[in-house]
Amino acid sequence: MVTVVASVKPGTGAGAAPNWVARLETPSAKLNRCLAGSCLLIVSLLAPGAVAQITEPLLPLLPGPAPISAPTAPAGAPGERPTYAGETVTSRARPEYDPIGIRLGDFFFYPRGELDEAYNSNIFATTTAPTYDLITSVLPSFDLLSIFPRSSLNIHGNAWQQIYADHPAQNTQDGTVTVDGTLGVSSGSSLFGNAQVAHQHISYGSPNSPGNIAQPVTYWSYLARGGYQQTGRRFTYGVDAGISAAQYNAAPLVGGGVSPQSTQDASVSDVAINAGYEIVPDYIGYVRVDGALYDYWHTLPGGGTRPNSRVYRVDVGLQIAPRHLIYGQVYAGYLVQDFTASSLGSTSNPDFGGRLIWNVTPLTTFTFGGLRTFNTGNTSTGVNGAIGPTGSGYLTTTVAANADHELRRDVLLNVNASYENDSFQGVSRTDNVYTAGAGFRYLVNRNLFLGGFYSYQQRSSSIAGLSYTQNLLTLRVGTQF
Repeated sequence: MVTVVASVKPGTGAGAAPNWVARLETPSAKLNRCLAGSCLLIVSLLAPGAVAQITEPLLPLLPGPAPISAPTAPAGAPGERPTYAGETVTSRARPEYDPIGIRLGDFFFYPRGELDEAYNSNIFATTTAPTYDLITSVLPSFDLLSIFPRSSLNIHGNAWQQIYADHPAQNTQDGTVTVDGTLGVSSGSSLFGNAQVAHQHISYGSPNSPGNIAQPVTYWSYLARGGYQQTGRRFTYGVDAGISAAQYNAAPLVGGGVSPQSTQDASVSDVAINAGYEIVPDYIGYVRVDGALYDYWHTLPGGGTRPNSRVYRVDVGLQIAPRHLIYGQVYAGYLVQDFTASSLGSTSNPDFGGRLIWNVTPLTTFTFGGLRTFNTGNTSTGVNGAIGPTGSGYLTTTVAANADHELRRDVLLNVNASYENDSFQGVSRTDNVYTAGAGFRYLVNRNLFLGGFYSYQQRSSSIAGLSYTQNLLTLRVGTQF
């Protein structure tokens, strides 16, 4: 599925923003990151290895309930932050290991670089006769973070080059640039916005990866979002709107020729309103209403139609402020996808999701997540405009669990598992995806870290030839400043 939209990797990876900076964020800044990152929530729930191999379009606009208001850490120098409510194993400050950054006026610049060596047991995600390869990944990235007293303006960027030892035609080059910011209006209220441009690819095994291609499909994605939020009172409210789009490049075919992918070109625009009320201290009930338009840019070849649709969702949720051992948010509601073409019908389903964080001990943190969303599909087989194996789109339901443990001050351990169900519209197909993984991170010093992880993924599809299993083992060395 679709990270964040954010160029900073989740969890304990080197791409994570410095811990002390995260604690400087105001509630409105946290909302900005929440909304920007919601489009890749499912990816952030997957094992790091799975993220490296399964890249999905950035089209779904997922529910982004109002953020939990948390106390802001007092001012101080980097590496001198005290503990704070909601602190987890991975977010707490480690002054002897955290990067210091480079001061540039009212900004701090944090450059990073990683070098990975991975073994993938099934690079083409095939049901039989899997092909393995060794993959070298080079991942430079940076964060430019402001330290304005009330507002913020941040820039994030990363690049990801994968180099295959035995199959150089599969090499990929991805990159993302994101800008986000907030503008304080009054006490507890602010305007926020973010924008992103990215060049990415769809890995083999993704539902939207067509068959018989010689190289992965590449695409450009664009996102912009903005809104207003009032927090800090017993009654809170906000409104936000966004648009995302993806434009796909033709893919070369095995044996010669190219396969046009323009039938996947689409945009999604939505508007959402949320309102919350503090029922008792630290417990906020909220309602969020969202409407989205899915617009395909091209008519299917052979006189077909465009599977445009409208998606509506209404959710009621509960937020628990991060002053407790268990905090986060859960929500439930209903969602409807109504296709413009009457022949495609409509789909309605219960909606649910959320994210809960449980600090079992000061050294162990559990995170549980769930999400439902509609995804655009690879709508054409290229033959007479027929609907492809992904139909006119698919509903994805994901649940995940993650555990982080601090074995030593400089050694962090992680285990994770997730389950995903893909229910396709317009075709008789259902997929189940199981993912499990484990990893570690060793902090040598504030400028050098080592890591590794193992990930297992299994996709079971009701359509013959689309099931596969994949093992990924990765070793990592990284640097940060």
